[in-house]
Amino acid sequence: MNDNNNEQIYIYEIPYFIRMELCGVLNQNDKWEELGIGMQFNFDVVNELRKESNPTDALLTKWSQYNHKILELFILLSRMQHYQAMNILRPLVDPKYHLLIDKGEGNLRKKVKEKLHKKTKENDMSIDTKNFNNASPTQNLIQKVVLRNTDDEEWRKIINEPKKFMSPPHPQSYSNNLLHESSIDNNLPLAMYDELTIGTDNWNKMNILGKGGFGIVYRGVWKHTDVAIKKIERRCGKSDESYATQLQQSLREIKILNSHPHDNILALYAYSLNGDAPCLLYQLMPNGSLEDRLLRKQKTEPLSCGKRYNIAIGTARGLQYLHTIGGKPLIHGDIKSANILLDKYFEPKIGDFGLAREGPKEDSIKVVSKIFGTRPYLPEDFISSRNLSTKIDTYSFGIVIFELATGLPAYDHNRSECKFLRELMNKWEDKENYILMDKMAGYNHVTFTYLVTLGKWCTNKLAQNRPEMDQVYKNLSDSKNRFFILSR
Repeated sequence: MNDNNNEQIYIYEIPYFIRMELCGVLNQNDKWEELGIGMQFNFDVVNELRKESNPTDALLTKWSQYNHKILELFILLSRMQHYQAMNILRPLVDPKYHLLIDKGEGNLRKKVKEKLHKKTKENDMSIDTKNFNNASPTQNLIQKVVLRNTDDEEWRKIINEPKKFMSPPHPQSYSNNLLHESSIDNNLPLAMYDELTIGTDNWNKMNILGKGGFGIVYRGVWKHTDVAIKKIERRCGKSDESYATQLQQSLREIKILNSHPHDNILALYAYSLNGDAPCLLYQLMPNGSLEDRLLRKQKTEPLSCGKRYNIAIGTARGLQYLHTIGGKPLIHGDIKSANILLDKYFEPKIGDFGLAREGPKEDSIKVVSKIFGTRPYLPEDFISSRNLSTKIDTYSFGIVIFELATGLPAYDHNRSECKFLRELMNKWEDKENYILMDKMAGYNHVTFTYLVTLGKWCTNKLAQNRPEMDQVYKNLSDSKNRFFILSR
């Protein structure tokens, strides 16, 4: 069989004799039940399958109706540590995935060796992390030991019930179990960590797209789809509280992106909680961030005035959606050019919702305990009063408009004065501000002046004098044709 096509083989294409051998193995001790839970079938479905004379075969038939592939089954079996069943499927799986067997069997041998050398006491019924093998097993219950190595020490846990297969034990660094499946909408797909390891070529440094306080973003492939994978890693020297904050922000981002889909909001494809670190899988944005494109990192072509104007419109559209979609506005809280990502058509997508907050209802005030966001993009009134409102996003968007107009960063310590871009824009009189125009964009003076005026409106010192984002979006949309007739 051609190895290049092995990843495309569907469950229903398993040869008959291999399928029957696999069923014979999984029917023993009802291992198919654990597999069924791993396939995300509920207990009602599993109970119904118990009536079948060959429940594994019926399970595979049911799963194949969703166009699942042999590779997915192979990975599920690796999570169960069922190497006998994996070896049956081995001829049907690309050799590059065989490491899941070899690596797993090595771990199994290690566990057996540990067990042989462990001193047991016949009457000792206690279970703890140092002496977990001495417990008398519950009748008709098959115990399974899961081991994993962390940077600090080896940790262990006993899984006694098949239903816990899809909720594997988390390393100690998963502070307070803040990220767990019960907190996440079941409609969002679960990605196996082993799949992501393979899809990133074992987290190859060549696939790194960016780094931040949250961890590292990798380019990868999942389900034959190009994705960006945010690996939420604990940084050296960071406290438990700091890491707990990371995880809380990630959980918030999962909930928001999964419940607020929009053309101008970055799509979240899946999540992974069953490996060395939590991971979030996003739509891959080939043109990177707006910040990188404006600064022309990697010597990219300068963005034209037309592209910049469309980026402004798309970002405004996404923000007005967030502010108006629910009974209470959703405030992003960290709008900046680095969090505006560009797809292959330069359509903007707002990303990084880790600091997003639900705002107050109209005509009410909500005060937050901590300031959040990026300093050059935050209004002074929020820093002093901590009053949460949609006008925070409006102000931040105004700074982005200044960046689009001038090509200058929001903050530059190399500027002799006016290190903050807003200060620089306010320094120049309206009739002189064209000096700051980004000549590489191809702006005419009318379009440039309009953007600067809009930016100043959005960054007004007083929150009540800033527009709402639906006003900004309408203003940009209504002005587009007029300005770009002039700028052709």
